[in-house]
Amino acid sequence: MNPMYDFEGTEYQQKISALFGSNISIDIRRTMRLKLISIKIHKNCIKITAPFLISNKKIENFLQDKYTWIKKQLHIQSNIQQFIKKKYVDGEIFLYLGNIYKLKIIFGQKYSIKIDNNLLIVVVKNIHNIIKIKRLIRKWLHNQSNLYFNEKTFYYAKKNNLNIKSLKVREYKARWGSCSINGDISFNWRLIMAPPQIIEYVIIHELMHIKEHNHSSRFWDLVKSQYPCIKEAKQWLIYNGATMNV
Repeated sequence: MNPMYDFEGTEYQQKISALFGSNISIDIRRTMRLKLISIKIHKNCIKITAPFLISNKKIENFLQDKYTWIKKQLHIQSNIQQFIKKKYVDGEIFLYLGNIYKLKIIFGQKYSIKIDNNLLIVVVKNIHNIIKIKRLIRKWLHNQSNLYFNEKTFYYAKKNNLNIKSLKVREYKARWGSCSINGDISFNWRLIMAPPQIIEYVIIHELMHIKEHNHSSRFWDLVKSQYPCIKEAKQWLIYNGATMNV
């Protein structure tokens, strides 16, 4: 096959992998729909989509130009903590406000959830009904999130003389919060599992959008004036965000 189109050849793959380490795989795909090379990093894999007629040499040059950025992204990906699917059994770990609690399932006629020392105690009529236990925990966390975010958000809004039109707790897949141009604020209920200082960052971030509805340097200056440790909070969310689930 003409090397111009041989993007699956083992020798070429090894040559590219040598740039970033033997544990890094390269996934190169070509398409007639693109005019420029695109790149995505996922765990230990560099995924490249390239125009169909572009040469391997140009792809290699592109990777070399992006070397520093790619290495940074690979480092970030390697440090991201993964979510371990819950089994909802005694002793399993759950997060609440940054603290670790062990699940304790107890039989009872009235459904309830409470925290006692280092335990998350769930009372159910059937201790083997995993679906019901999961629903109870999710509902409890959602309710706690609603209470916590209302209290803290209105506290910081008052402190900064800001008016909130509405506040909601929602299910988001890829964001922690949002603020409309009208002052409607919403938060991801899963944030209730993060430490209070991380939640504080997200709250202040969204509140400052009432003043500056963009991510300009002025916006970040406003956030920093209220929360100096922006970098640390953002990194914590990148590395630990996936663990905040049930």
